[in-house]
Amino acid sequence: MPYLFVAAAALAVIPILILFKINVEKLKENPEERGKVQTNFMIGVAVSEIIPIILIVFAFMNSEAVNTVEELYLPGIIIMFIMLFSVFFIFLQKNVGTEPAAKTVINAFSLVSIPLSTAIPFMSLIGLFIMVP
Repeated sequence: MPYLFVAAAALAVIPILILFKINVEKLKENPEERGKVQTNFMIGVAVSEIIPIILIVFAFMNSEAVNTVEELYLPGIIIMFIMLFSVFFIFLQKNVGTEPAAKTVINAFSLVSIPLSTAIPFMSLIGLFIMVP
């Protein structure tokens, strides 16, 4: 059952990072389109988090204490890796090929994207802590 939390984290982060990559490229080309790009990104994030939220709710409803804490090590490490990868990916995309004129817009967009990409994995870690015997 702990792997439902891992699946929710992965299914949340991957689409958000794809949406971030697409929209940050649009911002790099035309920083004046900030409002439209952020609106499209937020709508995409909301749609892409439907299945992970359903998985999180299902996992919380069916969670039970595990026999040993060691059963939660691998799922916890995977979820933390997913979180670190998402933050690293966002910072990398923010700094690659950004012109000085668009730097502030890209920085603001990146700072909004980081909490969105780590919210479901953070809830998944909380779910794993609840399963500790």
